[in-house]
Amino acid sequence: QLAQERLVKNQYSRSRFKAKVEYFLSTKLFCGECGSLMVGDSGTSHNGRKYNYYKCVNVKHKDGCHKKSVRKEIIEDLVLNEVMNTMFTDDVISEVIDKVIKLQGRENTAIPLLNERLAEVTQRIENLVNAMEMGIVSKSTKEHLDELEAERERIESDILKEQIQRDLLTQDQIEFWLRSMKNLNLTTNDNKRRLVDTFVNSVYLYDDNKAIVSFNCREGASTLTVPVGECSDCARLGEPNWTNPKHDGASDFFVFYPGKPVFGLVVYLYYL
Repeated sequence: QLAQERLVKNQYSRSRFKAKVEYFLSTKLFCGECGSLMVGDSGTSHNGRKYNYYKCVNVKHKDGCHKKSVRKEIIEDLVLNEVMNTMFTDDVISEVIDKVIKLQGRENTAIPLLNERLAEVTQRIENLVNAMEMGIVSKSTKEHLDELEAERERIESDILKEQIQRDLLTQDQIEFWLRSMKNLNLTTNDNKRRLVDTFVNSVYLYDDNKAIVSFNCREGASTLTVPVGECSDCARLGEPNWTNPKHDGASDFFVFYPGKPVFGLVVYLYYL
């Protein structure tokens, strides 16, 4: 079942970028009634006006859920406003800095394993060279030596990559990045995507116009009122003691890039 959920999530993650209209909450917005993903969709009214909205997957597939759809710009503006209001206070910035420093202090377990493998391959190369110097030479011996030397080069390259990725950020660099994110121009799609991908863990939407937003690198969640109508002003209801049932509390602010977990700050710092 978990594998199937991941396949569905990946499917709609890829579709986010194929669509002419980008749905920034794809893979993060969930139906509060059945727990399924809510995905981007569109429709045209009787007067020819086109609307973009999020719809529950089970509603889309007529699979028993009756969750109402929500207008794209309303829920996205609601979430973006909450990120800006919540994640960039002095207290939260200090909390994020402390967590980053602690995360950077974690021991790298990959480098010792790579060094161990490098020593093993190097010893095997030396053994083959010694054998060849003693006259024990064949075509397969030379091919095996070539393979081991190529493997040694790959391991040395992997070690170098790990060491580069371990370059540590200073407290000033982290604070500068956070302050820069706070001042992003949210009229651009790229900046909206960066803000959502970095800070939003999940959003659960209910039919009583309630949305629960949980964040990365921050405990608890925000409960918001989804505005009804054309406007996208949000009313803050407070912050209950709530945890996302799909996650074990708030995450350590990791994003996946490229193919492995990398701290969000490290990824985006170099874009500034």
